[in-house]
Amino acid sequence: MPSKQVLQRGRSVHKNSWKVAQSKARIKRRSKIALGILAIIIGLLILSWVIRFTHSLFTPWKLSEKHPRNYMWNGELNINLLVRTSTISLFSYNPKEEKIEIVDIPDETFLEVPAGFGSWQLRSVYGLGQTQKDLGGDKLLIDTLTSFFALPIDGYLDLSSLPGQKTPTEVIEELRQSPISGLKFLSVLKTDLTPLELLRLKFSLSSVRFDKVYKTDLLKLNVLDKESLPDGTEVYRTDPVKLDSALSDLVDPAIVLEHKTIAVFNATDQPQLAGKWARLITNLGGNVIITSNAKARLSKTQVLGEQSLTLRRLQQVFGNLDCQNNPKCDKISTLKEDLNSSRAQINVFVGEDFVNR
Repeated sequence: MPSKQVLQRGRSVHKNSWKVAQSKARIKRRSKIALGILAIIIGLLILSWVIRFTHSLFTPWKLSEKHPRNYMWNGELNINLLVRTSTISLFSYNPKEEKIEIVDIPDETFLEVPAGFGSWQLRSVYGLGQTQKDLGGDKLLIDTLTSFFALPIDGYLDLSSLPGQKTPTEVIEELRQSPISGLKFLSVLKTDLTPLELLRLKFSLSSVRFDKVYKTDLLKLNVLDKESLPDGTEVYRTDPVKLDSALSDLVDPAIVLEHKTIAVFNATDQPQLAGKWARLITNLGGNVIITSNAKARLSKTQVLGEQSLTLRRLQQVFGNLDCQNNPKCDKISTLKEDLNSSRAQINVFVGEDFVNR
């Protein structure tokens, strides 16, 4: 029979073993909890990074001014861009026909600048915009050239800080030919395009054949007339009819193909506004059948009609994408009389927000 001392020693060993086992179990549980918390933290950090990365794809790369666009180019329709380097050009990419048009504009071109600034040479418009706190140079250039060409300009590529004297044509050609050429431009690029749009544009340009790249010089097209200002400065003016005819290739084939009938109503007291914006819609490829004055007056432009690429494009142009749920927009009921009398599939009611554009 074991002695009392041996039994006590056995109980002590058993008790110590139990304590050790309990301690190990507690440590194991704490380790699991700590690992679980660490996994949650790492998961949240990864999720946060993914969200930030995803958000960055839909955020302008590097705005030169605070005027982000309210829509993204998805590659279905034409995209028209202002390209600014040592000179200024209009760049148009047609995804349906996979072709590029680059229109060079002489610095001496005398343009009507919106917002009541009067007429200025192209070379001075950017600097004028920079003096205006709520505008900025690129924004004023876009508005000015939109009015000049009567074509919607969807954004800008500002590479004016690029070393050397590269022209927009040289930059576009480099982007088209070299797979990695765009990387060296990123450090100086200012644009309202998002990284996703830039990637889409880069890959699209690379697929364009050399014989589908067209360069247009307005001087050689005989659409600019030289004249002298009272101070002796020589400038170029243009005839809008000649200009529209010379640039007819810039129409969007997707819109031409839909052939939706369009009515343009002037919903302001400003005369000739319907005709001005009907010209832009026509140059875009739209089929304008009516220009008239609206019965009602609107503060914000509205575009209504059949769902189509044409409707979406016009809503982009006139900033009307969110008007259906926007309390700042005028009620559609105010347009009922004009809508009932219109025979068009799409109706554009130009409001006060487009008077000075």
